[in-house]
Amino acid sequence: MNKTHTLAVRIALQSGAGAADTQLALIAEGAGDAQLQTVVAEFKPAEIAVMVSDADMTKPSLAHAFINAEQFIGAFSRLGSRWGEVQTSVDYVSFQRDVEDFLCPMILSSGDPVRHAEMLAALIHHELGTETLLFMALGHKETPALLAHPHGFPITRGTWQELLSLTYEKHPTEFHEIANMARDVYNGGDEAIHEFAYSVLTALHDEAKMHQTPEEVATEEFVDI
Repeated sequence: MNKTHTLAVRIALQSGAGAADTQLALIAEGAGDAQLQTVVAEFKPAEIAVMVSDADMTKPSLAHAFINAEQFIGAFSRLGSRWGEVQTSVDYVSFQRDVEDFLCPMILSSGDPVRHAEMLAALIHHELGTETLLFMALGHKETPALLAHPHGFPITRGTWQELLSLTYEKHPTEFHEIANMARDVYNGGDEAIHEFAYSVLTALHDEAKMHQTPEEVATEEFVDI
């Protein structure tokens, strides 16, 4: 049964994330969440990356509640496949939305504090995790105040603000590293902000290219979205 359900989702995934989510809903309706969890566990990170490509906090994928930390980080390592090589003069705002739409549902959409902590820890321990958290916060008027006085800051739930607030709560050392990094970047003015954004986007893109295995190329599982 598991293999049949997994194959059905893989076939649907060839038509896009929406088709895969529809198939996941059919599995949940017919076999329940336990079966859905078993099915989602079968998918490779490259498949997870495509499966959640249309999602955000307003419409998370059914898969989000069952993706494990290893799958999450594997998919995060492929996030840069959503864009090509960027220029130093890049307008990074649209890319911020891509990153936020990927990270927030992965970490926050389940409503389970234990899962929130587990998934955030996986991101924090990734070599690009703290830089990516700061990247999402660049240019927002709330960023300096939130980083300087995080305790009790009135955050907007389900956004980059909640991710930073949760980082302060669960990983204070890394939060202060982010705050210090932000101070250095902001002290350099707009040029330094753009340089930082460019460096993060380039690093994410290079990370994705590094994970493009021959097997993924052959089966077209590594997808530029």
